[in-house]
Amino acid sequence: MEMGGKARGLKDWSWRILGCDPAFAFALLAAQLWLGLLWFFYQGHGIARGIILGGLLLGLIALRFRPPAASTMERAGATTLTAVVRSLLIAAVLLDLGIMADSGTYSLRTGKIPMDEGQTSWRAARLLWRGENPYGSGVLVDLGAYQSRARQREAAGMGATLSGAKLRAAFARYDATLDAGTRRELLSAPAKPAGAAARELLVYGYKYGPVIVLVTALVAPFGVPATVLFLNGLSCFALYGVNWRILSRIATPQLSLAGAAMLALLLDRHITRNYIDRSATDVWALLFGSLAVLACISRKPLAMAAAIALAVASKSLPGLLFAPLLLKFRSPIPALLFVGLTGAIYLPWLLWDPQGIWYNVFLWPFLMARDYTSWEFFAPPAAALAVQGVGACALAVLWLRYLLGRETRLFWTLAVSNLVVLLAAGVLRNGYVPWVSLWVVAAIVEAFRDRSLVFSRRAEAPVVASEREMQPARMAAAHNS
Repeated sequence: MEMGGKARGLKDWSWRILGCDPAFAFALLAAQLWLGLLWFFYQGHGIARGIILGGLLLGLIALRFRPPAASTMERAGATTLTAVVRSLLIAAVLLDLGIMADSGTYSLRTGKIPMDEGQTSWRAARLLWRGENPYGSGVLVDLGAYQSRARQREAAGMGATLSGAKLRAAFARYDATLDAGTRRELLSAPAKPAGAAARELLVYGYKYGPVIVLVTALVAPFGVPATVLFLNGLSCFALYGVNWRILSRIATPQLSLAGAAMLALLLDRHITRNYIDRSATDVWALLFGSLAVLACISRKPLAMAAAIALAVASKSLPGLLFAPLLLKFRSPIPALLFVGLTGAIYLPWLLWDPQGIWYNVFLWPFLMARDYTSWEFFAPPAAALAVQGVGACALAVLWLRYLLGRETRLFWTLAVSNLVVLLAAGVLRNGYVPWVSLWVVAAIVEAFRDRSLVFSRRAEAPVVASEREMQPARMAAAHNS
């Protein structure tokens, strides 16, 4: 009796404050706290990070069956946002704006861009204004790749001529001036590079798609590195806006589910830290990928195809992870539009230096050395290869089930498929976590929306239950009361 009273009290409190079922609120909170553990286990903790992602996968499998679809007459959320949720959403937006302002003003004051991804975008845009191809052979844009490939350069006959303080001074000088002489000093390539040396010169260019470098080039003439952070912050708030549209659409008419889920995204440390406070470029691909998802559930296949093309032209991964949606509408036109638009964006760069764009944008994810942010760093190569093979098969099965209609939950499919990719990856930066966390939140909304017999939907269309279908649930509710 006492336990029942406490449960009812918790339920009443959750509905009064958040406007939703406590089980839904708990699922959101548990997912956010669990992924938050990745901040405590980062460099050197690849095994722990693999366990955390594995635990999330188990949670998503459980979410697919609990709560059961169409299992109750009770709704999981209110049709309006409570005053508390509205206040929390406003506070969270203001907090994120404050983070953006703080990071931007710091960059304005110091002239520094936090995180190497924004730094490479700034170098690439400046090189482009000089008439140099940021993807070309022999260009030096990615200093992180330069530092990680010392062994490969030595094996290719491009041994280091600088080290220690001299190397750091050369980096600073090159970053400030992009001086060609300093670049030659750093790369120290043979007069006529061939074989391994020629291939090695191909991998120090810009690693992300033309969309980002072209957008950055629009502000590069002002000579203010902080504009990179402001662009990143603006794209992140655009990402928030698109995901609010997605969440409110899939939660309708239970709007409070979307409100609580949006609060989780606004407070997601993996998003705010990497995309607002720092300059991780994944936000661009996720923005266009989210637009593609919104177009998909709005049944706009051509807009979806265009958005996926822009996602791939921003960053090949995670951009390509949205490509299976092109087969959703059983028509070749979206796929043809995607190929045509993607080809049009990449064509000038392919004509300029085909090997450069191929190695830097498309092959680089496979050339990256495993590091200790991933469990694969500590595992035998055969075990890592086996897991990657299983992961590829799992991806095929997940998307085939969805595209054939055997799986009805799009957001659960997105969350699990992207999680499988991260589990099979040899590198796991925290900036990659939103590839999954965006869709985990949406999958929780999707599951609790489908819990209700009245509001359950299939194929993004509402389902109205018949009297016969509703009778068992009414009897169960009467028995429980």
